[in-house]
Amino acid sequence: MLAARQETERVLLTVADRGPGIAEAERARAVERFVRLPQNMSEPGSGPGFKSRGRVATLHGGELKLEDNAPGLRVVIALPRHVGG
Repeated sequence: MLAARQETERVLLTVADRGPGIAEAERARAVERFVRLPQNMSEPGSGPGFKSRGRVATLHGGELKLEDNAPGLRVVIALPRHVGG
């Protein structure tokens, strides 16, 4: 699922799946650079890149959050809503 929603002060971009998710205790580690969680060690690659996406959000005054999608994972990027110019 992919969604975008405006709030008064920010815009929320959400991507969610119905996969195995990431345990709450592992979510802080999942946003570290080049971290691969134990359940993904048999798969090729260097991780999904949450660290770089979080840095981009931060550079724009926002944040990245990993949440439970029951089942699956929900990734929310919250960015400030700038009105006018």
